[in-house]
Amino acid sequence: MNKKAIICCLIALCILIVGIFYIDNLYKPQSQLPSINSNLESGNTKYNEAVGYINNENYEKATQSIDESLTNYNKAKNDTQIALNKSINRNDTVLTQYFNYTLDELDMKINAANEMKNGLALINPNDYSLSKEHFNKSNEIMQNTTQYNDKREELENQNPDKFTEK
Repeated sequence: MNKKAIICCLIALCILIVGIFYIDNLYKPQSQLPSINSNLESGNTKYNEAVGYINNENYEKATQSIDESLTNYNKAKNDTQIALNKSINRNDTVLTQYFNYTLDELDMKINAANEMKNGLALINPNDYSLSKEHFNKSNEIMQNTTQYNDKREELENQNPDKFTEK
């Protein structure tokens, strides 16, 4: 009887330890990174598709792509906000800064996508000037987002232990 009790206790202890590691990883800010990066990359791809469609004057597909881009950017923003809150709760200044840069980048990309969407809504076959203003503004905003990506990469290079899975 004692042997069975000891085995049961060992099994329960192992399950508890595994559960603690799982919960600890679940609450790490870095646990959001795969989703953030995936949605950010998908948003960029869809944004670039929309630019291509605009250049080919396929405004319906451009609108569809820019809507998908916005969906991806907003998902990434939501995940980034969750990760930021986790990093603040853990008093992790490096990750807090990293996720703040990510939010700044996403806000700009959302603004750029909205500018493009506004330009698409104003397409007029007789006068493209108003749409062109929105497209140019969108492009300008998107070009300015690279500064945040550079800052994030710098933090990653300076703190590799924070961005590699353990």
